[in-house]
Amino acid sequence: MINPAALLRLKNYLGQFRADHPKAVQFVRIMSGKVTEGTVVEMNIELPDGTRSKANIKLSRNDMEFVNELRKVILGDKQ
Repeated sequence: MINPAALLRLKNYLGQFRADHPKAVQFVRIMSGKVTEGTVVEMNIELPDGTRSKANIKLSRNDMEFVNELRKVILGDKQ
């Protein structure tokens, strides 16, 4: 069961993230509508000390269901 208070906190954090990083949100909005099963998503992280790490995933059908639900929640898309 999802805690309603936790969802409210996440909503507040999401609103702040959108305000702080509008280019990131726009990028996600544009690209999330283009990804399909088989798309490779890569993440790069660089820590303040210069340490770098990279990982990627190839999206499956189940992943796409998750992406579509996230799109509805995070971006407010009706698809």
